[in-house]
Amino acid sequence: MKKIPYENYAELAVFCMDYHSGQYSRGYRLLCKLCPKGFNSTFCEEMRESEMYYYLVLTYGEKV
Repeated sequence: MKKIPYENYAELAVFCMDYHSGQYSRGYRLLCKLCPKGFNSTFCEEMRESEMYYYLVLTYGEKV
């Protein structure tokens, strides 16, 4: 697994929000640790356009 720099945790959180497979999945648990209060929807759209987000989708989209 590629190490994700601290400054890209927002992309990881948005990825987990979009691709987790249910409340008891590891993606959902990771999402809860990364952003317990949630995100602004405008902020999420910006994160979905980032290179790191695309990498996560292509590599882990079906595994979270």
